[in-house]
Amino acid sequence: MLVVFLPLSGFAQDSLFQAKFEQNLSELNGLYCWSDSAFSEGEFSYHNDFDRTLQQNTLFQEHYPSTLFYLQYLNDLTLFNKQHLIAYFSLYEPFFEKQFKQAGLPVEIKYLAPALSAMNPRAIGDNKRSGIWNLNHFQGVLNGLQISRLLDERLNERMATRAAVNQFKQNKVIFGSNELAVLAFLVGNARLQNTLARCANKTDISEILRHLPNSVAQTLAMYQAMSVFLQQNTFKPQKNAVLHQAVTFNRQLHFQQISQVLGISEQHLQFLNPQYRYSIVPGDENEMTLLIPEAKYEAYISELDSIYSGYDSARFELVSQKIEYPPTPNRQYAGEKVKDLEIEGKTKIRYTIKPGDVLGFIAEDYNVRVADLKYWNNIYNERKIQAGKSLDIFVDDEEADYYRSVEAEKKKTKAESLAKVQIEILKNAHKVEHTVKSGESPYLIAKKYEGVTPEAILEWNGIEDARKIQIGQKLIIYVLNK
Repeated sequence: MLVVFLPLSGFAQDSLFQAKFEQNLSELNGLYCWSDSAFSEGEFSYHNDFDRTLQQNTLFQEHYPSTLFYLQYLNDLTLFNKQHLIAYFSLYEPFFEKQFKQAGLPVEIKYLAPALSAMNPRAIGDNKRSGIWNLNHFQGVLNGLQISRLLDERLNERMATRAAVNQFKQNKVIFGSNELAVLAFLVGNARLQNTLARCANKTDISEILRHLPNSVAQTLAMYQAMSVFLQQNTFKPQKNAVLHQAVTFNRQLHFQQISQVLGISEQHLQFLNPQYRYSIVPGDENEMTLLIPEAKYEAYISELDSIYSGYDSARFELVSQKIEYPPTPNRQYAGEKVKDLEIEGKTKIRYTIKPGDVLGFIAEDYNVRVADLKYWNNIYNERKIQAGKSLDIFVDDEEADYYRSVEAEKKKTKAESLAKVQIEILKNAHKVEHTVKSGESPYLIAKKYEGVTPEAILEWNGIEDARKIQIGQKLIIYVLNK
């Protein structure tokens, strides 16, 4: 294969892209793991065979004039920066490869993570993208990740990788090629579809990139440079890897409680569990999982009560943000909105309640408190919200456009998903009758039937409010034939 690089003349390097990469690399250097000698022990090696290395990759060839620039940039990093980037990537490389192989995707997509984030698990990108894969809120939630004020599973390397691989896999089904799947991941499916329409559905990558932001080409250039850099520079860790054990908690607690009882530094716990953004494990009816060093597992079993008893409310004050409202002596009747309410620095957006929604989930999605939602909408009983009604939600001014776009994308995707299911039903499905049991919701029922969604169940049975489903009620469900 002949690999051609276009000349650099006339192509301005994106200083913001480079500055963001350097910031992520700096934060990577601050991780706890570098103070643990057992983590960083191993052997670095260098292989200088540029042409052979590049030819091993099958994606995105002959398009990026700044690839050589970024490769030189990576090679010129200080030894300190280089070794941390290489070693941290090597820690997750086997996991990356396993996930991509199982999904039937090219394993070289693994180099996109370090290109996007310098492998910084707490990386923050444009439009609130987060984690080593720079997943946006929409990509995270629709691929099974929990995202709230306290918990953001996009920051957990393994959880984020599974979500990213699933997104790539879905994109490939939609667009038909690995390259377009990657582009859709970077810019969003709707934007890529619009771009393809402008290009008369031609799949020439060079033509497509001309209609996308310059940052996309920069990302792909860094991706290609990173693939060469990380194949030329490798790290083989020592065989005796540090082992960790998953443990569970079912009450709200702070990492300091665990640290004080088990003798694990808070920095170590933060490194092992980056998804807990403020070192706080949220209280939940479901058990929350943490990683601790395996050597501390027996102590965890015997000292669990001591960990819980170390609760101190002062540790949780940093996330108990409270908005001070003006006095409202003339409140409206219960159920009416607080009319003409304005909050400095906040923008009011409208949210349509969906079947199965509860205020807690809505509050998590929009990073607000349940108490705020109840005040803004004069709700006295949160159990009486109705699907189809609207809520006023106040978000930070600079985040208003983001939340509007997320809501629009959710509506579009759910509509497309339901339409797809309906089409498949007409082609190849059989009807079954499901009797509702105690505790079942449309979500739990849908999980029992492959290819069925909660929205489809409500649609098929003419149900607008999921809470009105009764025990013993018979529901019609269309299941795809295998």
